[in-house]
Amino acid sequence: MSQTITQVKESLTGMLHGGTLNKVRNIEAMFERAANTMLQKIDPIETMRTQGLTSTIWDDVYNYALPSDYKKIIDLIPQDKRNSHDKATRKYADRFDLSKALTSNQVSIEGQDSSKIIRINWRSRQPKVLNTLNNLTANGTWAAVATATNLAADTIYYKSGGGAVKFDVAATGDGIDNTTMTAVDMSNEDEVADVFVWFYIKNSADLANLTNINCIWGNDLTTAYWTPTVATTQADGSSFQVGWNLAKFAWSTATETGTVDKTAIDSAKVIFTVGAAITQIRVDSIVFAIGRAFDIKYYSKYIIKNSSGTLISQTTSDDDTVILDNDSMQIYLLECLIAAAQQVEGTDSSFDIGWAKQELNGNPRATDVVELGGLYKKYRAEYPTQSKKTIGVYGSKPARGRW
Repeated sequence: MSQTITQVKESLTGMLHGGTLNKVRNIEAMFERAANTMLQKIDPIETMRTQGLTSTIWDDVYNYALPSDYKKIIDLIPQDKRNSHDKATRKYADRFDLSKALTSNQVSIEGQDSSKIIRINWRSRQPKVLNTLNNLTANGTWAAVATATNLAADTIYYKSGGGAVKFDVAATGDGIDNTTMTAVDMSNEDEVADVFVWFYIKNSADLANLTNINCIWGNDLTTAYWTPTVATTQADGSSFQVGWNLAKFAWSTATETGTVDKTAIDSAKVIFTVGAAITQIRVDSIVFAIGRAFDIKYYSKYIIKNSSGTLISQTTSDDDTVILDNDSMQIYLLECLIAAAQQVEGTDSSFDIGWAKQELNGNPRATDVVELGGLYKKYRAEYPTQSKKTIGVYGSKPARGRW
């Protein structure tokens, strides 16, 4: 059963032959190191969690934030009417990217800006494209706004279709607009969908000059239009970066000027707030998409809960609780003993470390099956990991040893 940090300290004191823990410097960090060591070897069933993703999932939008305590994915669960086909397959990064336009129900755990993210390809509701921005005149005519200059089509740097629109921004409020595009019926998307715009920043100096981006849409841009809250980060919450960025604008919180006919959206404007001039910004594709809510089931990397019920990585109070049950708690205490004995360095330290490792990993000379395999092997047999294994290619078996 769960124990408080006070109880863990009392158990550890007994395991150290009644000696003091005063020689253990920064014991809170020691408890965290022991937990990290244990969690590399087993997935305690008590660390399974289910929570909603921080955003809905949209077709053709792939990057999403993971919970801060994420360790390994178990399942991705639609919150509405899950059926037998709603099962995710985990892919390696390259396989996910290569097949994302061809398949659905795939996830990939990847790194971005020193953090883990989850990439999700789950097709539920086809987005509506307002304008592809493949060139200046393919659908209406794009024109410069305010003091924007050097407006041109770009067929080298683009995100989708066959091109993007390129221009220079001299001051805040500069951008591009189009009031002559083919009208699109957004009745189903009205005040429900989110609006996505790709834009490109060429270098770090220009990135430092960027404050935010906004996209305005409607029947025109003077009497009947929607103005959303500006985007100061990418759609997944990460910071703007050099290269392509995906900005998201929520229709549900946008302000309506006049009365917009939702059945005939035919105008849009993309503008920037800047601290100094930015050259060769590219904008590509304005898309309206309705998201789908998902839960993620995963193993947490935290085993300590504070008095507020929040899981934390390192204890801050003796009243904090270690959430493990008896079997995994015994493993944790033995890892704590090893970590503590390394600092205590008493006459019994070598014995304590050797004994704890034998308890955990097994005694090759033992005749008892449990003693032969150790507590880790016994725990993995009783509670095998339920994490989703990575599949390299379609139809292949999960990679052995992958978590």
